[in-house]
Amino acid sequence: MSLYMRLTAVIPTRNRPGDLGKAVASVCDQTRLPDELIVVDQSPGNESRLVVEGLMQGGGPMRLDYVHDTAISGLVDAKRVAAGRAGGDVVCFLEDDIVLEADYFEQIERGFVERSEMLGCCGVVTNLPPLPAFYVGLFRLFHRGMFADRRVGIHGFASGRGHALIASDYLSGGLSAYRREVFESVPFDIANDLFMTEDIDFSTRAVRCFGTRFYINPNARLAHYMSPANRAAVGARQRRKVREFFVFYKKRRERMADAANFLWLLCGLAIEACFAAVRYRRPAALGGYAAGLLDGLRWRVREVGGRKSV
Repeated sequence: MSLYMRLTAVIPTRNRPGDLGKAVASVCDQTRLPDELIVVDQSPGNESRLVVEGLMQGGGPMRLDYVHDTAISGLVDAKRVAAGRAGGDVVCFLEDDIVLEADYFEQIERGFVERSEMLGCCGVVTNLPPLPAFYVGLFRLFHRGMFADRRVGIHGFASGRGHALIASDYLSGGLSAYRREVFESVPFDIANDLFMTEDIDFSTRAVRCFGTRFYINPNARLAHYMSPANRAAVGARQRRKVREFFVFYKKRRERMADAANFLWLLCGLAIEACFAAVRYRRPAALGGYAAGLLDGLRWRVREVGGRKSV
């Protein structure tokens, strides 16, 4: 097997020219440059394009494919468009408000080379605040069965190099990487209006299709600065989160245990909404939770790509 593979970096963006500029600058400063950078811009204006083209005007080995199209509808659709244009053997998705460590792509490539059976991975975020032990305990208490998430407790804690890869069904979308063949079998779900769970929806469908060939790579790291632009209010976030977990459950339920684990998760999300209402002094968090329950109960799962979900 060749030790070299072509890498495509993908950054979907909308109305964040300043954040995007920092993200692209960190891509340009990599010890191992991607072979191409695809930016999918859904902004009405031209500010982001000017920023990116200014950063890359000196030329170089990394090809820029700048897609500026306001008709592209949301994050998942942007990923779908980019994956269809990508020429890389591995496609790496990034948020537009991140800053990569200098060897991020070098570590991503090394992981795929050393673990040749791996089909997808995600890196880790370095600048998350320390999670209180009670939060980690509550999270693990309420996220069971199909909702168990190994990423909690890994993000924010890795340092140094040489860490072993960690098998995980859940991959974080804004720092994920997949071999090209994954997209040939697992379509992006643009039918069910996903955003908060779009990453785990995709990665768990990939696991269902290919088996346990997906990992967290603690050696590939970045900082995520959570731009306030385009962020929904607390109540709207709670509503979307609850509704999307209904969709996640409805697409995957197989056993009675799945229903029990989902009801238990809803209890945990109710507690989370109560905490959010107190912390942010926004009773709308509770209203958002209730609205999300109604939305989720009413939601009829739509087929992906004209066929049932993988």
